[in-house]
Amino acid sequence: MRQKFNLRPHDAELGWESNHWIYCKFAVDLLPQLARQHEEVRQAWPGSPDQPVQDMHTKYPDLAVAVDERHRTSDSIRVYAAMAVEGFLNWYGVLRLGADVFNGQFERLGLVPKLQALLLICDAVVIERKDPLFQALEGVAATRNALVHPKAKELDPEGPLSPPKGNYCDAARGAVESMQRFFEEFVEAVPEAEHLVPRG
Repeated sequence: MRQKFNLRPHDAELGWESNHWIYCKFAVDLLPQLARQHEEVRQAWPGSPDQPVQDMHTKYPDLAVAVDERHRTSDSIRVYAAMAVEGFLNWYGVLRLGADVFNGQFERLGLVPKLQALLLICDAVVIERKDPLFQALEGVAATRNALVHPKAKELDPEGPLSPPKGNYCDAARGAVESMQRFFEEFVEAVPEAEHLVPRG
């Protein structure tokens, strides 16, 4: 059956359920915890911080636990930041298009094409790759993809240990900054959506 489609306004008075608000808050709230964990690991690290520790779980079990906790917190922040952005886009799509249209036509798109399609159809905004909103979204997508699509690397069993990974605080903070920049740039592109965007 054919029917005329009407976009819903940005201030539609309907009930919507989404967790993107709390994911944004979680990502921001966990940053101080990660900073403390990173400092604890740094102070407990035997030797130079850029050198690997042989048999850490056997020789330094407390340090191994602290490293795992720092790693888990950093990854959690990065995932929450991505979930906040993707959750917002899905929520925005349902708000403007309705659940049937959004879920049938847009929900399965990747983050970048989903953003482009929603802005074009809902707000008559064309976004190019050099746009700061596009770049912020790519930053969020990259940190998410690195976690949910991990790559294997074959190591030489006779070779040296890999050096410790970079500053986990930097990776997590970068994800949060990309998330916050995305929401700021979304409001720049769609000022009518300011009241819809989470503030973290």
